Amino acid sequence: MLVIRGQRRVVAGMESASRRWSPSVPKRMAPHGAAPLEAEGMHQTSSRTKTNSAGRCAAAAISTDILDDDDASASDLFGADATNLLRRTFFRETFEIATRYGVTIEDVLDHCAESFDLTMLDTPILRMAAAERIAGNLEDLLLAIACIRRDQRAWHDLDETMRPMLARMCELRVDEIESMLQASRFLRAVRHRTLELDPEGEGDDGTPRLQEFTGLQPLRSFLGGPLFSLLQDLIRDGLVEGARGRSESATERLPLRLAD
Repeated sequence: MLVIRGQRRVVAGMESASRRWSPSVPKRMAPHGAAPLEAEGMHQTSSRTKTNSAGRCAAAAISTDILDDDDASASDLFGADATNLLRRTFFRETFEIATRYGVTIEDVLDHCAESFDLTMLDTPILRMAAAERIAGNLEDLLLAIACIRRDQRAWHDLDETMRPMLARMCELRVDEIESMLQASRFLRAVRHRTLELDPEGEGDDGTPRLQEFTGLQPLRSFLGGPLFSLLQDLIRDGLVEGARGRSESATERLPLRLAD
């Protein structure tokens, strides 16, 4: 399955970096003899009295919608610490775009649970590394979830953002006009597959579905890889004429960036 192979490649790249990870969310410690409610009140009071702005931001980041250990659905997915990271990133960095599309943090966690193969993440460290990757691509994930829900604004945003980038990628092999045509056709095919608009049994030619997007890589990479592969097949079969005479220097000048 295409999405599983892609996940294996991304997860393999995370293993060495994940060994350097250490949990960043400290446990709240109650003073000796203090009741839990009193300890929480003391924590909030000390946070309000901080004068350093960086300290206030750090306290807010730690206390923003932290997940309790008894939240089974999220904990089963990544573990409490990794899920808290996604929650903090959601509210601190992507809340505006989430509000635009009407996507909640629970929607994000549900999408991850449906699209992710956790058998490849068998340790807490690997799961935290995956959560960090997803947090870095959370805006792309919100856009994908909104598109799956048939949000017309989201599909418009996807086309406006991705079509020029994918067209530039196609210019590595075909001319400018053909590049724009192939990028537009590809995004239309992605929409048809995602929304199941194709007749049954058709359209399974390697075109990805946004339901398969896990957020482990940028959306431009998730879409760009399959498009380039499909374009190579079209050129090989003689259905599209490859560009001739493009110098390496011209190719290097293309402002193309598909992966981090």
